Amino acid sequence: MVEDSQSMAHKLAIFGISGRTGRELAKAASLKGWEVRGFVRPTSKVQAGAVNGRIVRGNFEDVDRVIETIADSEAVCCMIGPRPPYTDVFCATATAAIIAAMKQTTCKRLVCQTGAMIGPAPNRSRPMEWMARVFAKWQPQSAEDREEQERFVKSSLLEWTIVKPPRLTDAPPQGRVQANSSLRVGLLSTISRADLAAFIVDEVQTGRFVRQRIFVKG
Repeated sequence: MVEDSQSMAHKLAIFGISGRTGRELAKAASLKGWEVRGFVRPTSKVQAGAVNGRIVRGNFEDVDRVIETIADSEAVCCMIGPRPPYTDVFCATATAAIIAAMKQTTCKRLVCQTGAMIGPAPNRSRPMEWMARVFAKWQPQSAEDREEQERFVKSSLLEWTIVKPPRLTDAPPQGRVQANSSLRVGLLSTISRADLAAFIVDEVQTGRFVRQRIFVKG
């Protein structure tokens, strides 16, 4: 029996699909032929037609809904993150829930986006290192939450990649992304959401940086 094209499609689960970067990722994945399923918290607002893919609504405490999002997927992308004023501290707990759900499925590939200012990084410029310390001082709970998120990913035993962009922009894609575990980043370093999304889709498909923390910039 010949399977239909829908059943043969590559399936990608996206957590954080309601954000600007998550929406770009869903668009980029769809253009590459991926079938997208996104997880959205009940408090997140998603306009009709704004997201490419099927939406699952639920809380991260609802294991069945998290597993439903991941089921039959070849990879999971975790694009969650706090928004100003950074009072919503949930990334580590949510990522732990995603990892636990992945271990109950056959999906082993995880790409998680954090940020260039998260955690220790000798490749940051002095001004950016100063900004990272200011952020950690004034938003200690949020900074620690993101560092713990990375620790959960690194200890997961999954085929993970942590992607660490600097300042994100809504500029048109340039198609030129630099990526390296020791890439120099500074206060003027940027990457467009479109280029970041294209890079993540490529990384999901190629696995060039499995079990690495990768800095990226345009």
